Amino acid sequence: MGTRNRRMGLVGLAATLVWLGGCLGGTSASPTFYTLTPVEAPAPIPAQDGLALGVGPVTLPAYLDRPQLVTRTGQGVLTLAEFDRWAEPLKAGVPRVLGDNLAALLGTSRVSLFPWGKSQAVRYQVAVDLTRFEGVVGGTVVLGARWRVLGSDGAELLVRQATISEAAGGAGSDALVAAMNRALGALSRDLAAALRELPR
Repeated sequence: MGTRNRRMGLVGLAATLVWLGGCLGGTSASPTFYTLTPVEAPAPIPAQDGLALGVGPVTLPAYLDRPQLVTRTGQGVLTLAEFDRWAEPLKAGVPRVLGDNLAALLGTSRVSLFPWGKSQAVRYQVAVDLTRFEGVVGGTVVLGARWRVLGSDGAELLVRQATISEAAGGAGSDALVAAMNRALGALSRDLAAALRELPR
């Protein structure tokens, strides 16, 4: 019994020392927070001018609905970057950036994000389902999307699919997020081109 007690005491002492080392001398890595940003330079737009456009709803795969950056490391294999995180949920950041990009591309200040109030009548509504939006660190970002344009009466006017690839052009999460911004910019240009073809 004496030997067993001594062993248990040593184990307890070792655990205490490890805990104290973590509290007193150890340093834990601090996370870096990223945000999606528009890539289209905004032009000066008079208030309440231009096409009345509604953006949303925008849906994303459930595996992207988390604070960590998600990267692909193999066929069907995803990795969460514990210390590289989004400053806002992607389900909020993606529609925000799409709205800002479309406002700049179409020269309008009348962009509303879903859900909008009854007082915010929109001429066209853009609904987007992202099927993929991740990449390989130091490799390529792939954005897959199905999108629709609806009229003010809810009628479906356009249905399209898009697959957009953007090379990260560098290692690290900074380059990965920059490529994600460029991919959203490319999708925004596709949407804007389609909207320009519709009656105002």
